[in-house]
Formats: sequence, C-alpha cells, structure tokens
Amino acid sequence: MRLLTKYDYFIVLSGTLGNILNVRLLWRTRYNPCAFIFLVSSLINCIVLFYGLFTRILGIGFHLDWSTTNRIWCKTRATLTQSSFLISLTCICLASIDRFFASCRQEKYRKLSKLSIAILSVIITNIFWISIFIPYLIYVDIVKNPTTGLISCTLIIRNEVFSIYQNYIVLPICYGLLPSTILIITGIMTYRNTNKLQIGRQRELIQKQLTSMMLIQIPIIIISTLPYVTFTEYTILTATVNKSADRRAIEILLTNIFTTLCYITFACPFFVFIASSSSFREEAKILFLCRKTNLLRNNQIQPFSTNIFRNIKPIPKILVNKP
Repeated sequence: MRLLTKYDYFIVLSGTLGNILNVRLLWRTRYNPCAFIFLVSSLINCIVLFYGLFTRILGIGFHLDWSTTNRIWCKTRATLTQSSFLISLTCICLASIDRFFASCRQEKYRKLSKLSIAILSVIITNIFWISIFIPYLIYVDIVKNPTTGLISCTLIIRNEVFSIYQNYIVLPICYGLLPSTILIITGIMTYRNTNKLQIGRQRELIQKQLTSMMLIQIPIIIISTLPYVTFTEYTILTATVNKSADRRAIEILLTNIFTTLCYITFACPFFVFIASSSSFREEAKILFLCRKTNLLRNNQIQPFSTNIFRNIKPIPKILVNKP
C-alpha cells in the first residue's frame, strides 16, 4: 500500500506540473480548436488529480481525510471528482473528433474544425456533466459503518432508479464504453485520412503534429481507464457474494492498482506532447532555458529597418553657374 502511495505521489506531482506546463506552452496556439481543447483539458486534469488523487494520498498515506470530518467537503469532492473526470475524457473525445474533421478531404467537414465550435462544445460539456452529478450533492454523505466503526464519505443510494443509473449506465458506458468507442473510431478514421493525404501542403493543413499528439493519447487512455471501469463494475456485481479474507485482500490490492493506473490518463498529456511533437519540444526548451522566442519566423515579413540609411552618404549639391 505504501508503494502504491509513492506511485500516486509521483503521478500527482508530475501530472500537475505537466498540465500546468501544457497550459503555458499551448497558450500561444489557443486559437487553434484542438489546442484550445487540449488547454482546457489540462486545466481539468489538474482538478482531477487534486480532488481525486491528492486527497487519496492524504487519506491513505497521512491519514488526513477531510471528507470524513467535513460534510460539505465530502459532497463537493465527490461531485467535482466525478464530473471533472468525465469532462476531461469528453474533451479528449472532442479533440479526437476535431482532428478527424480537420483531416477530411471534404471542405464541409473541415469547416467543422472551428474555434467557435470548440468553445461551444467545451461549455456544453462542462454544464452537462456538472448537472449530471448534482445528485451526488444529495446522496453522498458521511456514514459510520456499524460493523467496523469506520467513518467514510459514501454514496448512499436510497433510490433504486438512481442506483441502476449509477451502476449500469454512468460507470460502464460513460466511463468506459462510450469514450473508448469514440476514440477508437475517430482515431482509426483520422489515421486513414492522414495516410491518404500524400501532398506535403495538405499534411501541413491538417497540422499533423497536433494529430499525432492526439493519436498517441488514445491507446494510453483506453489501457489506463478500461481496467478500472471493468474491475469496479465487477466489484459492484459481486458485492453480495460471500468472499474469503484472501479474496477480499486481493480485490483491495487490485482496486488500488487499477485506481492508480487510471490517473495516468490525466497525468500523461505533457509527456505525450513532448514525445510526439517537435515544435512542442522546441517551445518547452525555450521555456526551460529562459530563451526569447525568435520573432522572425520563416515566411514572415521582416520589419523595415532604418539602419540602412546610416551608411548612405549625402548627395553633394551640384554647383550650378548662375547666369
């Protein structure tokens, strides 16, 4: 358990720092729809890592679980953790869809890759998922286990409809099946579109580096989230089964492993961007070395300089004989 806490500590530190650097490095390209979505996703990832993983470290490693002593913190933490988790996943799906539209040959689809559409999609995503998890403010509360005497912040589901909705719709579909399906389909279609574009100018138009940044994230997200969703669903379905002490211990260990693995999704974007984009690496190098960016880019009109006049000798006056 202590080893897992150390891994959690590394993930939350590297992930938070990486997401902050993403915001700084992507800020200059925020008018690109995909870069804008990446920027928003990085901000949301910081919230996920703080409310989800950092508070978990405090609870397990330092026995500082505020959710067992403060009712407001218990409810808000549960709501923000769940909603920010899905907001971040949805943003990645939106970025993948944007890359698909940008890689299409048909102009009518390429026009859908617009900053205004990206902003509207992000706003709707935030409103939708926050409103979806408002019931957590009602059903989550501090509960004392009558058997063990332990106090925990737990989802108390007294409504059977909400229980079915939570266990069989939100968890398996919203967390697992839906984002994985969207990412796989759009990833394959984007990859096929980029391979069809053989002309260099066309490849530049679809901004191939942003596309590669998106495509590399897809398998990482699927590999890190699906085991967590699958095992959590298994735990829910077998909650009423009589289990031995060894089996319960193994399940607790696997739960902690898959939970830690799941947070890699929200900590890895910076490292993926560094590995997949040469321009992102260059921007990071400039930032780390505190260099000034070269304002005179290729194909950019240079400013007119007045220094060329300094070495020009004045034209002597021509003496004209007066009549």
